Parts: sequence; C-alpha cells; structure tokens
Amino acid sequence: MSELIGFALGVISGLLTNIIWVRRGRLRSLAEGIRQPKYEPLGFTPAEVGLFPLNRWTTARPLQRNHLQVSVTETRPQQQWFNESEWQRIADEFHRRYTGDIGFLTDASIDHRESREGEDFRYTITPCDYSEHLATVEYLRRHPEAQSRIRASFADGDIIAFARTSPPTSIKINVAVLNLDNEFLAVQRSGAVDFKRGVWTVGPNEGMKLARHTTPGDPPEDFFDLGERCLREELNLEPVDYSGINISWVGYEVKTIQFKVYAQVRTHLSKREVNERLLSSHSLFEAQDTKWIPFQKKYVMDIVQNWESGDSADRKWSSSAPHTLQEMWRMRHLLRLTDHP
Repeated sequence: MSELIGFALGVISGLLTNIIWVRRGRLRSLAEGIRQPKYEPLGFTPAEVGLFPLNRWTTARPLQRNHLQVSVTETRPQQQWFNESEWQRIADEFHRRYTGDIGFLTDASIDHRESREGEDFRYTITPCDYSEHLATVEYLRRHPEAQSRIRASFADGDIIAFARTSPPTSIKINVAVLNLDNEFLAVQRSGAVDFKRGVWTVGPNEGMKLARHTTPGDPPEDFFDLGERCLREELNLEPVDYSGINISWVGYEVKTIQFKVYAQVRTHLSKREVNERLLSSHSLFEAQDTKWIPFQKKYVMDIVQNWESGDSADRKWSSSAPHTLQEMWRMRHLLRLTDHP
C-alpha cells in the first residue's frame, strides 16, 4: 500500500513540475505584478504637476552636444487651441508693460538612435515676444477648459502634434548644480521676480532668448548654450567651473504650456567659491537665499513628498523641484556622484 501511495505521489509531483515549468512565464509575471515596480526611480509622477515629456535621455544614451540640431523659422503654426482675437487682446495689453525677444518650439524630431536619421534630436523654434508668452499663460488661467484639452492631448502622446499647432510660449531651462561633497544647490526666489516669489528651486532657471534679427551665419542659442548662459548669469559660473552640461528631460508644463529643459552639472568648486561667485552674478537680485543640501535619499524624499506644504525645514518648493530631484537621482551615476541611504 505504501509503495502504491509513493508511486502516486511521484506521478503527481512530476505532473506539477511539468505544469509549473510550462507556466513559468505567467507565474513570473504574476510575481512581478505583486511587487509592482515603480517606473520612476523616486516614485514621483511628473504628470502630477502637469509635466509631460517630449523626450528623455538616460545614462546609457545621453544627449550629446553634436547630436542636437536647432533651426529657426519665421513661419508660425496655425494654433487651434485658443480664441485668436481674445488672445490677441490680452497680448496687446501685456505688450504695453512687458517685451523681449524669445522663441517657442514649433516642431521636433526625436533621436531614437535606430537609424542614421534618428541619431540627432532636431527641433525648430519660431520668434515671438515675451508679452505673447504672458498672454498665453493668462489665457489658460481664464480658460481652464483649454488647459484640459491640452492636457488630454499630452496624455494621449500627441506632444509633437501639439508643438506644430502651439500658441506662442517660452522655453526655460532648469540646471541642477551638485558639488563634490554630494550636495545640491537650492535657491530661494526673491520678491523682485514676477513669479513664484519666496519659493525654493533646485538650481537656477533661465529663459531662452531669440533675436528677431541676427547676423547671417550666427547660430541660434540651443539648449546647451542656454544652460551655459543660465549658470553664467545666475551663478557667475563658466564652463571651466563644472562638468559638461547633461540634459536629461525636455517637455511641456501644461499649466503654462512652457517648454521646459531639465539639466544637471557637477562643479569642482567649493561651496564657498560658488557662493562668492553668486554674490557677483548678473542676476543676484533674483535670489533671496541659497542653501547646499545633502544629496541623500532622506533629504531628497522630504522635498519630493512635501514640496507644496513645506519640508522638514519649512521650505516651500517650486512645483518643478520634485521632478528636478528625480532627474538628478536618475542621472546620478553619469554625474559620478555617490548616493547614500
């Protein structure tokens, strides 16, 4: 009897082993589903603050300066998101108080690296006035239904299609600055700026300029040029003071449809040297205070989770801060930084 039971158990065990082997892929998928790995390294979803990517780069596939191609066209897209006459009235009102030559994104081609044509990230910009950007921001504030339509378009992945029909807006870069002590620079915006007074940002920000009349042969300011000018004007840093600019993310902020570029650098200067440079910078009036914060996960997550209500030091942060920190974290090995628990 015992031999019969042993034989039966052996048969059943063999059958179960075969079933498990055949279904191993399904079982692995179920196990991975239980673990629920997060797509973003710090668990922060940029769409939560209205940020939608047009392109992202990685440590294995970084954006190289010689693979960034920019062109300028005077032809504006036929925008289909706003009432044109109402938007123009708002723009005329702003133009009496604010003006400046800037540009907005009107086309792009992704560098997917799967063909010779896809080796470069190409984009096109069109000149506009700063007052027109302000008019776009104001129109979206007055018409949340327009913002909802744009958000839905972004969520569906139609971002390049949007660029080809975009109203005038602006392009801005945020450059995170890290030092050799694994600390990042935080900047509190002063009361002299137009927007986000008193809030903290991770590194400086700067808007792109685009002269309407340029000398033939002069190339337009590209993302890398913009990053260098940002560090020069905001911190008085030159390219010899930091590692090459790493650009990791470009995309739109739906609330303003401003096109945003997120970048990082690592400086070899000491905190004291950077602080001294900042005190003689062109745009010192824009900064109310600065702070070097350890690039450690507990400090980073404190900001990522409490940016709006206030971190453990009661600092309130820009809505871009969690995304900037997450991009720093994602690209930290490329910047040759160590991460501490």
